Amino acid sequence: MAAPTLPVDVWLLVFAQLDDINLLWSTVRNVSRFLRACVDEFFSHGVIQQTFVDLHYSDFHFRSGPVNNYIHVPMVFAGLLEGGARAVFQQRAYCQFDSSMRQGSVRGWVPFIERCHKELQLPAPRVLNKSKASEAPPLWELEHSRWRNALAGDAKRAYLLTMGNMTSIGRGDRPPYYLKIADHVNDSELVDLVVDCERHEISFDWRRTFSMFFLEVEFAARASQSSGTKTVYDKDLIATLKRYPYENDWYDDRVRARSKRLAAWTAKNKHRSSPDFRLWTLNRVGLEKDRVRRFLTHKNLQPVPEEQEVVMAQELVPERLADDHPNLLFWPWGDDDVFFVPTSMKRAKLCNANCCVVL
Repeated sequence: MAAPTLPVDVWLLVFAQLDDINLLWSTVRNVSRFLRACVDEFFSHGVIQQTFVDLHYSDFHFRSGPVNNYIHVPMVFAGLLEGGARAVFQQRAYCQFDSSMRQGSVRGWVPFIERCHKELQLPAPRVLNKSKASEAPPLWELEHSRWRNALAGDAKRAYLLTMGNMTSIGRGDRPPYYLKIADHVNDSELVDLVVDCERHEISFDWRRTFSMFFLEVEFAARASQSSGTKTVYDKDLIATLKRYPYENDWYDDRVRARSKRLAAWTAKNKHRSSPDFRLWTLNRVGLEKDRVRRFLTHKNLQPVPEEQEVVMAQELVPERLADDHPNLLFWPWGDDDVFFVPTSMKRAKLCNANCCVVL
């Protein structure tokens, strides 16, 4: 005769004594259907209340250059829908984050997430109550030729590198959000995403989303215990890394887990940017994860102030993001005031006088 099963309430008390939520989700949850239900119960009444989403994009659609800044829109758990299957997150505002950060909105974020899903060949997010978009090209693109030609030296270099950074948000290798569960932060998929612009909310299938999230947490945890040879998922990136003064452990198991997830996209899109740019993008993602980990907490959030609601209502949102600009996605070869871009979008092997144009 099978041993009697402990009541759910007892398991919940046991789970509450454990610090490793990855162990619960990645191991205990897979032991049996009963324990899966117990873990889901524990997460839906505890862990998910301490889960946050940070929507991430830039102000270059509505603020003139040449200096632009990040936008971070914090979202807090607001409830469950569809019998507990979908988690709803609602917009808040940071009390403190970064002096250069700009205010933004769920509506302003929409073109970035739509682009990201298209690049990763994911089902398009369902967008509800979307206000009319501007038919004009993105503001930064209208200004780009002027700033590129007017600036010189360090100012021009800084402008091109900054715009390359800003325009990379929403590409396949830079999803425009961060999900924070306990002390873990990642940009893995928000599954079956729905965006409600009028209510300033997003919702998603939280179980499938958490499974995608902890898949990478578990990968990193297991890899850290392995002493064998570790698979490299982007060899060009590793070769490029040797030319920069990063710490030896910078390309750690968490970075490897992310590189594995994006390996198919990277292999298909290497021609769109240089390995240097992909390395910088990966580094920027790491820096933003650290900032989100530190600042995205309940005590650092507040309801959206009335003055910010006015700004949100007036935000200029383009219908779609601009196409790639090669001069922003390739390392500028040359001196401080000469920038070269491959004339072909095919991946360049060696630079010579005939393969580049001067900006």
